Amino acid sequence: LDYTIEKVLENSLSSEQKILLDLAGKTFDKKEAKMLWEKILDHKWYVSERLSRDIGFRTAAVDYIENFYEPAHRNGKKESRTPQNVL
Repeated sequence: LDYTIEKVLENSLSSEQKILLDLAGKTFDKKEAKMLWEKILDHKWYVSERLSRDIGFRTAAVDYIENFYEPAHRNGKKESRTPQNVL
């Protein structure tokens, strides 16, 4: 029974995956969703501070995913993209 429960939970979406699926319409693996979640929170804080108002998580997520996010693995290589101009 424990094995079955572990397998079911292993295949279910995490809370980060569910929210990112709702916001972006894309699925991410659990590790990448967790990393992306943290990056979006940082992005939300940074942009909110720059604009002197709260931009909200949805706006931060869409902005980050569309303008700064690149998949962790592309052609077998790990890449990172540094934003050149956030605003």
